[in-house]
Amino acid sequence: SPPAASPPPAATSSNGNNDDPTSNPDDGKVEKIEAEENTEEEVLHEVRAKNMKMEKGQWKKFGAGVLRLYRHKVNSKCRIVIRNGIGKVQFNVGVSKGMKFEKVIKQSKKGPATYVKFFAIEDADKGMEVFMLQVKPDCLDKLHEKLEGMLK
Repeated sequence: SPPAASPPPAATSSNGNNDDPTSNPDDGKVEKIEAEENTEEEVLHEVRAKNMKMEKGQWKKFGAGVLRLYRHKVNSKCRIVIRNGIGKVQFNVGVSKGMKFEKVIKQSKKGPATYVKFFAIEDADKGMEVFMLQVKPDCLDKLHEKLEGMLK
């Protein structure tokens, strides 16, 4: 029998994952590019956070991860990025002048739940949406202060 390493030339679609949209062999390269791009940005703040978005009148929870506030070293543009444990971007929005960051503290049986609430555009097709970033109570003031500082 022929060696398995050389499939017949016509067999492109049955060749495992060539036509499978869920397999993405470029994932590693994308992450590497992302890391290289960050040489142009400085990290202003880093904290664990959970991203929530208002959808149909209710808060929908998205992934938790490491939130970083970036400022571009050349054009000074700022953005908020959350990546999950494997480095995948969960949330990425630009910070623009005129944004308002509001501290929200909700009391619960487990103690206070603390958030920073703001309006931003994550998806150009959807336009302005309401978001909340949940952080530990002892991290709230620092995150809020850093976000406010990005507006200057």
